[in-house]
Amino acid sequence: MSGTLVNPEIARLGAHPFPRVAALLEGIEPPPGPVVDLTIGEPRVAPPEWLGARLAEHGSTLGSYPRNEGTAAFREAASGWLNRRFELDPPLAPDAVMPSSGAREVLFQLGLLAARDRGRLALMPTPHYAPYRAAARLTGLDAVFLPSAEDGGFLPDLGEVDRLGPEIALLTVCSPTNPEGAVADREYLGRAVRLARRHGFVLAVDECYSEIYRTQAPYGVLRACADLGADGDPYAQVLAVNSLSKRSSAPGLRIGFAAGDRELVKGLIDLRAYAAGTVGCPNMAAAADLLDDESHVERIRGFYRELFDAADAILGGLPGYRSPEAGMFLWLRVDDDEAAAVECWESAGLRVVPGSYLGPEAHDGTWPAAGYVRVAMVHDLATTRQALERLAPILLKRGVAA
Repeated sequence: MSGTLVNPEIARLGAHPFPRVAALLEGIEPPPGPVVDLTIGEPRVAPPEWLGARLAEHGSTLGSYPRNEGTAAFREAASGWLNRRFELDPPLAPDAVMPSSGAREVLFQLGLLAARDRGRLALMPTPHYAPYRAAARLTGLDAVFLPSAEDGGFLPDLGEVDRLGPEIALLTVCSPTNPEGAVADREYLGRAVRLARRHGFVLAVDECYSEIYRTQAPYGVLRACADLGADGDPYAQVLAVNSLSKRSSAPGLRIGFAAGDRELVKGLIDLRAYAAGTVGCPNMAAAADLLDDESHVERIRGFYRELFDAADAILGGLPGYRSPEAGMFLWLRVDDDEAAAVECWESAGLRVVPGSYLGPEAHDGTWPAAGYVRVAMVHDLATTRQALERLAPILLKRGVAA
């Protein structure tokens, strides 16, 4: 017997970006002084002070197995929040929502959910959040990477989606986009919904950054469904995926949720009976409280707004700089992404991610992720200002104007 016992498709997913950054910078000494890690989009702003107490209040529920579909209170809170936030008419029912252990879990499970009888293609943008890729490659779907380049608003070309339509099982898009911070508008999302219905595929929209915006609240795919209308389920063939990790700065709570098409939600619930851990009852109870409160979300959004205002003031006007509409990253265009990341570390003590580590080449041979660096805007204002001031001369030298 020879070879590995491990599924080779796992290796085909590629190395995770953060170990690649560590390998790139290995042996290179930063200058004296404090270093700043700008690689990971982990919220540093505190969640609501009352969150820990709410978890403790519901500690007695740890003695019971949680239900796959979630508690009634959580589903009511999540559907209620979606209805208020996106002004859904007709309103989304509680049974059209289900919890997951963070958004990553359900984004992967979409590959197991999607039917194969119409097509076997899983379309996604590049760059992208790596679980999109895993959802295809580890479930037997054929991944197709659609370029999300600056000249297309950092969104996949829906004309290409239409061309491939009969072969598609799953289309996953992201709005606000990660890492670029672009937002899909009403026209774009409405067209995506119509294409899903015309060709018979599942449309999933990752909206995890929907509440971290600068000025205007992003439009959502469920609102696009409601505006279009449909016979039967108005949210047919569509799932919106969201999370409390960014909205409520509570990544340790591990609460995500999928909402939309009742049949798809039911399919995920049935799947999770065999292939997932359920979300703990105390976590769902605390999550319901978070979804019913907007004051902490406004505080968190204000925290990020200050950081991006600082970026506008310090980096605005430099080549390669673009002020994002939403999200928690800067996506800076540079002459060579790996060389720029090395220089950020070697000359400024800043760890950033080369864009080429965040997405493979597109199916048309282009590589829209290459030639950028991603900068996580998550530290306190003073630390962020310091980091941006160190970054400015590097961007002046290496930045590439659009």
